[in-house]
Amino acid sequence: MTSTPPPGPGAPGQVPACPDCGAPFETDRPARCGRCRLPLTGAAAATLWQVTLALQGVEAQRLVLLRQRDDLLAGLRARRDEPEGAPAPVPALPAWGPQRPGVPAAPGRPEVSGRSAQTALLVLGGLLVSIAALVFTVVSWGYLGIGGRAAVLAALTGCALALPPRLRRRGLSATAETSAAIGLALVLLDFLAARAAGLAGLDAVALPAYWAAATALTGAGAAAYGWVLRLRLPVVAGVLLWRLPGLLVVDALGLGGADAVATAMVATAAVDLAVLRAVAGRAPARALPAAGAVTAAVTAPAAGAASRRTVGAVPLQAAGAVAALWGGLGAFLAGQASLSAVLVPRLPAAGAAAAAAADERWAVVLGAWLPLGCFALLALVVSLRHPRPGRLGLPAAHRRVAAALGGVALLVACGGTVAAGPAREWGAVAYAAPAALLALATGALLRGSGRDRTGTGEQASGPRRMLGRAVPLGLFHAAALVLLVASVPALGEIVRAVLAPLGQVRAAWAGGPAESWAWSVAPAAVTGLWLLLAVLAALAGYGLTRADLGIAPAAPAAAAAGVPAPAWADATRADAPAAGPVPAAAPAAGPAPGPASGPASGAASGPAAGPVGGFATAAALLAVPALALLPVALGLPYGVAVAVAAGSAVAAVAYALSRPVRPATVVAPVTAAVLALLWAPADRVATVAVLAVLAALSVVLAVRAGAAPAGPGLAVRAVAAACAVAASGAEGAAVTATAGGTLPDVTLAMLGVAVVSAPVAARTGGAVSRAVEGAGYALGALALLLTAGAPGRLAFALVVAGVAMSGVALRPERRRAASLAATALLIVSSWIRLALSGVGTPEAYTLSAAVAALVIGGLRLRRHPGAGSWTAYGPGLGLGLAPSLPAMWVEGGWLRPLLLGSAALVVTVLGARSRLQCPLVLGGGVLLLVGVHELAPVVVQVLGLLPRWVPLAFAGLLLLVLGATYEQRLRDARRLRASLGRLH
Repeated sequence: MTSTPPPGPGAPGQVPACPDCGAPFETDRPARCGRCRLPLTGAAAATLWQVTLALQGVEAQRLVLLRQRDDLLAGLRARRDEPEGAPAPVPALPAWGPQRPGVPAAPGRPEVSGRSAQTALLVLGGLLVSIAALVFTVVSWGYLGIGGRAAVLAALTGCALALPPRLRRRGLSATAETSAAIGLALVLLDFLAARAAGLAGLDAVALPAYWAAATALTGAGAAAYGWVLRLRLPVVAGVLLWRLPGLLVVDALGLGGADAVATAMVATAAVDLAVLRAVAGRAPARALPAAGAVTAAVTAPAAGAASRRTVGAVPLQAAGAVAALWGGLGAFLAGQASLSAVLVPRLPAAGAAAAAAADERWAVVLGAWLPLGCFALLALVVSLRHPRPGRLGLPAAHRRVAAALGGVALLVACGGTVAAGPAREWGAVAYAAPAALLALATGALLRGSGRDRTGTGEQASGPRRMLGRAVPLGLFHAAALVLLVASVPALGEIVRAVLAPLGQVRAAWAGGPAESWAWSVAPAAVTGLWLLLAVLAALAGYGLTRADLGIAPAAPAAAAAGVPAPAWADATRADAPAAGPVPAAAPAAGPAPGPASGPASGAASGPAAGPVGGFATAAALLAVPALALLPVALGLPYGVAVAVAAGSAVAAVAYALSRPVRPATVVAPVTAAVLALLWAPADRVATVAVLAVLAALSVVLAVRAGAAPAGPGLAVRAVAAACAVAASGAEGAAVTATAGGTLPDVTLAMLGVAVVSAPVAARTGGAVSRAVEGAGYALGALALLLTAGAPGRLAFALVVAGVAMSGVALRPERRRAASLAATALLIVSSWIRLALSGVGTPEAYTLSAAVAALVIGGLRLRRHPGAGSWTAYGPGLGLGLAPSLPAMWVEGGWLRPLLLGSAALVVTVLGARSRLQCPLVLGGGVLLLVGVHELAPVVVQVLGLLPRWVPLAFAGLLLLVLGATYEQRLRDARRLRASLGRLH
């Protein structure tokens, strides 16, 4: 009782088919069916896809129920011979839902399922029987004659292989699998026994050759036996046994080395894939529905009602995977041998030894061509579409992977041949050169391929239809991977050469004569860099789009319908490229394609239509060091390389000013400027010249780069303005240091540039003004930090900075912050001057800051009358009065208490008159402390003249008075607090 599941989108690894006529798709995303012309785009097609998937899920569940039905019927049939009165076992009903952790299972419930127990028993039984047969063959063989031996083995083998069909008809699929496995083991024992007995002169045959033939026959027979009887285990055993004949033939022929083993493995994989393609090609694609591949793993081997090809889908896929892995392993062994021969360090040798080493290297490299070439050819054949429409073939993503693997194998073989001749340091370039040629060729094939879609369902004919886009895409990815890997050594050497001048900076600026130093770069590294640059530039010139490279946004129709897009309803991608990363800016939904737009129009839209900018950006990044390192590679002086780097910056800026703002136009000037800044410090004159050029270029960019009020042009102008300030400050420091100035002189020059940037920022506006102002502040702060070691110069620098900030305070939007900063800078400068003059009086340091704080507080209170007096005058009064109190008590004298008391009296009177709390409290408190300080000597003198009991009596009387008038004192304290509270 079976039914054919509805055709439609296939499971992973299956070819999708038309939901109406069942015809397989030649491409994974056509706009119409090539046979019945059924439209496959739009919301209705997406909904049909969902319904088809749901029906396939129902079919899968149905097959699971059929399996349970077969198991129940098999159990009931086994109880036919039981007596009538025997009670039937009633299994306990399982609890609904999963069992909670920590709760023990119900009493009597089995801990192992019936099928698990059956599988364990069958596996153990099969192993024991196989071991017994082996012991019988090896140990007990001599007790029987020729006829007895043959009869015993033939009978056992025949019985084991004849039982599975009968067991299958009775629903005992697992037992049939076990019996078939025992039969295959007995077949191998038959071969062992036949040679041991010398049957038909087999003992004269070489052991490797004999077992090569035996394993080949057994493997082929096991696969055919399992395929005919719909048994999985024999098919798997046959596929695994088929790995051995090739290796045994190599051993039998006496061929040694990795190339012979690799060739045998690749040849085995080729035979496997040819057989699988022939077997699978005879079955229409609709005979392998999506549910078949899923449920075959679940229902087999007990799903006897399923069709033969449906049950064999999973073994076919497993056999294909084993063949691909086996061939890939062989190609890997050959490639590793070739790479080791050309890239392993070569020992110094001469004469015959060198010739012998070269001959051995060439032998390994040329020997690797056979397995690698065969594997590349095999991968190319696999990556092609099936030549007959309506037949099973690999999905496009798998074909692209196959093409990429074949391309890698071919490039490894070519690179090894090229690298065998020159020196070892040129090995990476030898591998990169074929990869570069392949990348250029496949890039030319892919150019415009994403816009060649007609969307009408018509398929190309001839070789182009078979090639599709999977092969060029796969080869392009293989070439890109090999090119990048081969460029890593060159890039490492380039980085070392770029950073080499930094090691001479200390010697150049130490004050003595400049030391001579050698600067070199490996020619192979420069060649590899230029090769990579040429490929990137050519790819950028091709104008490849995201659609050409297989990177495209999701299907707009499905996104508009709110339904996940089906694999065959996305008409924006051709030949099923693997899903690449979708850019964040790509629209997630769009209008459904109509008659004049969408797939039928043949024009790509959205992010897939624009050229990929990564190639141009990478080319711009590599072009500057490639050009600047040419003088170093040619042995020219250091100044020539620096001049080339600076000239590259000038040329890049000139080109950027004539083009719209793009990543490439920004990367090139930045790279050139960074390179020039890395190389110039190794010489003083070069530093002065490069910084002057970079400052001028930054000014030009800040003035002319982009006239738009917003966007990338404005950002470029702001960054350029900041760089202009920084370069000008560095230029001033370099000129001063070159002229013999000391560190304070250098920092003063930097501070001068920072001061000049303030009026420049005031004359500009927007982001450029903020960038200039921020860079000036950073440069000034750096100059002040560097001047910290010279206090006199630091005080002068602080005065200059304070005056400059006073000028900034003239700008209305900067008035408050700049005034505070200017005041702070001037006060700190005065403190440093006082300290250098040896002034130790605290009032000399605090009064200036106190006056500034009081002025600022008064202005704030005038602007914000609601602000309290503590906020406005508290910091200034505290800073002016508090430091004098400890000095008054420690140093003594009459002048400081007189002045402090007078100042406190004035503050108290002003606070009382203005009804301000802070001056009244602080002034009164300080005045009280001054009075205590003045009365303290008199009190001490008086207490020394009186008898000692008088102070005790006075203290007692005071406590009595306070206790008697306690409530009155509390009322007086409350009135005082209320009076103070009414003040501001």
